[in-house]
Amino acid sequence: MLRTRREKWALCFALLLALLSVPRAYKLQSPDFKVFYVAARHALTDPVNLYRISPDRYLYPPSTALLFTPFGFSENYSLHQWSWHALLALLLFLLCRSSWAAFAAMLLLTRYLTITFGYGQVNLVVVALLAGAGRWLEKNPAAAGGFWALATSVKVFPAVFAPAFFGGPRGGWRGLRGLWVGALVGAGIALTPFVFFGWDLGWALYGEFLGALQSKGLPLHSNNQSFVAFFSRLFTDASFPLHAVWEVKWTLLALPPALVRGVALVIGILLALLSWKRARERGTEAYLAAAAFCILFLSHIVWKDYLLFLFFPLREIFSRWPVRRSWIFGSALLLLVTLSAHDAVGAQVSTRLDAACIHLWIAVLVWGAWWKK
Repeated sequence: MLRTRREKWALCFALLLALLSVPRAYKLQSPDFKVFYVAARHALTDPVNLYRISPDRYLYPPSTALLFTPFGFSENYSLHQWSWHALLALLLFLLCRSSWAAFAAMLLLTRYLTITFGYGQVNLVVVALLAGAGRWLEKNPAAAGGFWALATSVKVFPAVFAPAFFGGPRGGWRGLRGLWVGALVGAGIALTPFVFFGWDLGWALYGEFLGALQSKGLPLHSNNQSFVAFFSRLFTDASFPLHAVWEVKWTLLALPPALVRGVALVIGILLALLSWKRARERGTEAYLAAAAFCILFLSHIVWKDYLLFLFFPLREIFSRWPVRRSWIFGSALLLLVTLSAHDAVGAQVSTRLDAACIHLWIAVLVWGAWWKK
């Protein structure tokens, strides 16, 4: 039963977004989810082809494919595609219903949610698992460690949440126990390929996984919203594709790529350290925000749907700030997000805004608002 008005609004929002995204998901066939589906099918039927046959490159550990086997137990792709679509809607509802601040945060991130639903992406699941880790951090660090391990097993970058187990009134030995539980659960998940596929094939698959990661490299095309991609576009001699359509070169100053990457990493580390410093002053909810900024500022690949992790700092901002101030900030942020869309400014302008990393600068703007006392 829906007991509050907030829950009713959350349900309406989740259902509306899920339904409106059905045509796009149907047209695209949820391509990101299909990668996980095919990997799950390989894990169940022919694991030797896990990294050899895929609709796109599968860049996750073999253990992740095993985690997705509930969404790949049959050859009926449509069944699993729409089951995944429904799961995303359920998770969106659960996240939005927790508070009005959470609902407002997700509402501002609607553009990134539509990308997630249309492509069947996995980051909303990771956000939900991290939210579970944050919720249990104070009450039961061991349970928080379990959620954290699951999130890290789906995608590795939630590992940056680890410092949260050492802070707050539940830090010390209890926090360390949560960290150990998370490490044990994560290790158990990582070992599942050896259990299901055997020792030799398990090692071979992990070797192919590392090879697939190495081959990924640093994508410079305009969808990548990371610091290192942005600085590489401006300060190296590299050309890059605007949305993989045509090649351009924006070189302002040709510097060695290693130097540019080093500067980007230093900036990311500095922002990450400042984020954790502020989080230590504020407590549990701020730990999730600090982890979100680490994910966005340290990674060399930041796709637009990664901006969903701004859910955590935005939720905190809206819960701390007065209503009027929240409305002003939220409206300005919504304007920036909307103006960067193809439908608002056209593909020619939108692709260049993406290449200028407008979504990264939106994240930096949110960081500045969150960091301020």
